[in-house]
Amino acid sequence: TGMISVAVGLACAENFMYVFLLGGSQANSGDTQSGGVIEEWIVLLFRSLFPVHALAAAMQSINVIRKYVECDTDNSHRIGVGRIILPAVVMHGTFDAVLLAVNIYIENSWDVYLEKNGGNFDPNNPPYNPLVVNLVAWISIIAVMISGLLWYFRQNRIQSHRLSVLEAKEKAAKEATASYRNPRVGRGGEVEII
Repeated sequence: TGMISVAVGLACAENFMYVFLLGGSQANSGDTQSGGVIEEWIVLLFRSLFPVHALAAAMQSINVIRKYVECDTDNSHRIGVGRIILPAVVMHGTFDAVLLAVNIYIENSWDVYLEKNGGNFDPNNPPYNPLVVNLVAWISIIAVMISGLLWYFRQNRIQSHRLSVLEAKEKAAKEATASYRNPRVGRGGEVEII
């Protein structure tokens, strides 16, 4: 819970910084009437639809619990920081790579288009099909998020089983020690003198 709370706070700060300081401004959007406010809110809405930071924290929590809670049942000395963060880094990195690839494609399309047309823009003939680019981006991002969620739910189910086995062992061990009675102590708790 703590890891996810920190991740959501980081995501919130990053989204506000990205939207209001680094992107979506009037200069970037060409929206002179609203000053880019509509674009800022749309970007913020779409960035909040995919909780990649919360999912990455949940993925990391699986191996943190494995290291610190399941330490007797698993070779915990073999679980280091790399093993804890690797699944989250792969998922978040793939998510970012998809967004980066889409942005690179858009930038290169515009560069080629403007070079070919001498810097002139024809609104009836854009350099790429926005519907196709957005569809590819959405499908790719959704696939990355679903893959991360499937990994998390599978690992969570496996871990829940391991934790229930561990809990049953601890309960059995506690009952075995609780049923032991010192022969020198009477039933009322008084010490018998021999």
